[in-house]
Amino acid sequence: MAKFLDCFCGMGGASEGFHREGFECTGIDIVDVGYPYKLILKDMLTLDGSDFKGYDVIWGSPPCRDFVNISDWHWKEKQNPKKGVKLVNCFLSFVKQAKPRIWIMENVKYLAEHISLQPQQISWIGTPKKVRAFWGNFPNFLMPLQELPNKCKNIGKPFDKMRKWERAKIPLACSLAFAQACKQQLLKMEIKNG
Repeated sequence: MAKFLDCFCGMGGASEGFHREGFECTGIDIVDVGYPYKLILKDMLTLDGSDFKGYDVIWGSPPCRDFVNISDWHWKEKQNPKKGVKLVNCFLSFVKQAKPRIWIMENVKYLAEHISLQPQQISWIGTPKKVRAFWGNFPNFLMPLQELPNKCKNIGKPFDKMRKWERAKIPLACSLAFAQACKQQLLKMEIKNG
């Protein structure tokens, strides 16, 4: 069974699609907000990626609050891109140490203004005005077109009444598309390596 590690996992939106595709899912986060699979409660800044070798796919969704324009009125703290980049660089270093076959980092498109790495894909996903960017070595695929509902169907609340981790949840259609593409790529790698 292929292994999937979801860093900054939140509610497990990214993991849901991978779980449905047969991956063994593990999440890492600093707080438990309802992650449904095996959860490691740790601060990513304290972890060594070499302790996580053996994962086929590693996904990271570092917090985006420091890169979005709404931060100053939506959050108690002011926007601080340097703080946000610290978490992004932590994840990128973690991936280098862990050496997964495939890695994916998801964040808002504005992160690209603060790091030298350019996103591999930018897509509209989930609720209105949610443009997300994806970095990594994941296989190319078409992101499914998704409805832009007034309510999140999985949670059933109006968008403006959702807690921040509910708004940040990766939609199932997105995680499932990534999972299917990664599963096919891993199968091709196994066939090639005999």
